[in-house]
Amino acid sequence: MSNNREYSPVDRASLSADDAAHSLLCQEEKHFTFERKRLSPAQRFKRLALRSLAFFVILLIHAGLVLLLARWIISGIPAKTTPSYNSPSMTKSHGHGGHGSHGSKPAAGYAGDMETHKVHYTVEGVPPVVDKDVEAEFSMINPCGSTAEEARARGCRFGVLYGAWLPEQCWDDETEERFKAYDDWKFYLQPNRTEELTWDQVAQGDQPYYLVEWQYHQRHCAEMARRFFTAVSRRGLNTIDSYLSQWAHTDHCAHSVMEWNPTHELMAILQRKFPDCGLIRWKN
Repeated sequence: MSNNREYSPVDRASLSADDAAHSLLCQEEKHFTFERKRLSPAQRFKRLALRSLAFFVILLIHAGLVLLLARWIISGIPAKTTPSYNSPSMTKSHGHGGHGSHGSKPAAGYAGDMETHKVHYTVEGVPPVVDKDVEAEFSMINPCGSTAEEARARGCRFGVLYGAWLPEQCWDDETEERFKAYDDWKFYLQPNRTEELTWDQVAQGDQPYYLVEWQYHQRHCAEMARRFFTAVSRRGLNTIDSYLSQWAHTDHCAHSVMEWNPTHELMAILQRKFPDCGLIRWKN
């Protein structure tokens, strides 16, 4: 074995940087010292003011960017057309095939049909509904006549889904009942939501028009698409009427489902119709 060498503990003081002999700094470095510059109160206040100003400017820039983004988003949303109702006339409402004015009358109004009411409203600006399809041929022309009395006498039924008197050949119980069960639909004769009618009262088909909410309009379009598909795929073309067969109504509904309006806003008109029945063919 090698000779054991005794080591004595190292004195911590011998490694101290304060000892000139054992310092870790060279002599030149020892003369270099770091001193923090002390600011006067005025200088500190100036620095604080500059930092506050910079923060305020950044805050303004961010606020401006947020406002620009909000305006850009709002400008991208299609403008909502809200109907305004004025007594004794409704100046604006959403009109089309299912919720347009009756085809046998101009948009001037229905006061003659509403003689029993204290206030007579007219529908201005709503184009007359076209319940006849000149681009197609049908086996049954005017099968339900042109009045509710004639329709009942001929065994026709009034469909609330799209406000039409239809013979049994063109009647679709499936879509009618599904539409009825979808919601507790509301119908009104006045734009201030008075003279409310039930589904069964509307199903009598006595009035030339009924005011309905926007949700009704949208669901109408969905169910009309189903109605058309079931007729083409299962029931047969001869069950299609001259209102369902029209491209104009299908195109209208396709655009309407993209519109945004408050669900329960009273802005659609369900108009009474007397279409032909039994599609034979489209001419084009």
